[in-house]
Amino acid sequence: MAGLQIMGLSSGMDYNTIIDKLLALERIPISRMNARKDVYKQQQDAWRDVNTRLSALDTRMTDLRLPSTFQGRIATSSDEQVVTATAGSQAIHGTYEVTVTDLALAHRVASSEAVGKLTYTGDEDLVITVGEGDARKVTELTIEAGSDLATLVQKINSAEAGVKATVIGGRLVLETEDTGTGNQIQLQGSAEFLVEQLRLGSGVDGEGNLVDINTIQAAQDAQYTVNGIELTSDSNTINDVVQGVTFTLRDVGTAQIGIKQDVDSAVSKIRAFVDQYNSAMNFLAEKTKVTMTDAGDISATGTLQGDGTANRLREAIRFQTTSPVDVESEYNQLAMLGITTDKEGILQIDEAKLREALQGKPEEVAAFFNKKANNMKDFIKGYVQYGTGILAEKQESIGRLMKDIDRQIERLEDRIARKEEDLVRKFTALETMLSSFQSQSDWLTQQVDLLSSWTSSNKRK
Repeated sequence: MAGLQIMGLSSGMDYNTIIDKLLALERIPISRMNARKDVYKQQQDAWRDVNTRLSALDTRMTDLRLPSTFQGRIATSSDEQVVTATAGSQAIHGTYEVTVTDLALAHRVASSEAVGKLTYTGDEDLVITVGEGDARKVTELTIEAGSDLATLVQKINSAEAGVKATVIGGRLVLETEDTGTGNQIQLQGSAEFLVEQLRLGSGVDGEGNLVDINTIQAAQDAQYTVNGIELTSDSNTINDVVQGVTFTLRDVGTAQIGIKQDVDSAVSKIRAFVDQYNSAMNFLAEKTKVTMTDAGDISATGTLQGDGTANRLREAIRFQTTSPVDVESEYNQLAMLGITTDKEGILQIDEAKLREALQGKPEEVAAFFNKKANNMKDFIKGYVQYGTGILAEKQESIGRLMKDIDRQIERLEDRIARKEEDLVRKFTALETMLSSFQSQSDWLTQQVDLLSSWTSSNKRK
């Protein structure tokens, strides 16, 4: 009750309990509607889950639409301490012997001794040049008076001058970011700053160029051979010698680089598709199943049991996935690739057969999955497209049913509230009437007692 209390002092009756029980009877339809609403909510959640699983299935199919999934190459090295490699889809299968004679090195210069406190008095102009000819990079810096070595290092590094500055053992060290003889450091500035303060060389020429720069590592090009052909490179990362292959030189020595098809990657992506398909099918099976007791009675049903859309969707997914596609190849359906279904429609992979197909005719397998994936994409889009897909319409329909139940509950609650007020009013009137009758009864009893007392008194006289 809404805070209203009726005291049954005259009748001795518990009106509040009576009203609560009467109203509980009135609320039985509301309980049933709330239970039905809970079922609708579970159905909405189930369809939302189906939507997520189908969207994930489409994502898995995206990888199978890409030719690169089936044209991938993998490079292996017999000695990764000497050279490693990566291979693109254009790499040709085979083995390459790589012998490294010299690694490419960066030009590194340093102060001849520890640099003390910088004592120059005015601003200094410092010009850093890396490289030569059209490829050279020139960076002009102004080093303010009063700067210390740490400030100088920070300014050089912030300028992105093509060199990295550090301080090691109190000495200033400059090293080119790129390797090779074409990337050498040249410095220009005053003799006081470059020679006397930083101790980077023996002097400067008439144009301020530092001479006899203190080199602690000379720039060097890589010297190597591939299958006996002598080659040089200004970098230890080489991508223009063998089509589709990038070599990374790491140390002096010899290693064999093998290039082969990356079947593992393709198998992994096909398995991801199969796993996601099975996830969607198992979920639909669980939500549409009927559980029977040993006596043959229904003990439980799935959230979507009896839902025609769910049943049709499950069969449609199975058909779309396992049906043949129109390609001129023996690989025109999953079964030909070793991917078959059990009686429940769950996919199983014969990996040996799948690998055989991928290794033997990768282009035909790619053509099959491209066609299959495009067909599946259009099919899935019809279900999951935002706003207009079948699943969106399904959830909106359930949402309308839930709102209708809310409106019915609201009307019933209003009616029950009025019923409560009416019962309170009637029982209050009844209690008032009984109280009046009780008062009259008490008065009559009192009068009778007085009359009896008066009669007895007269008899004694």
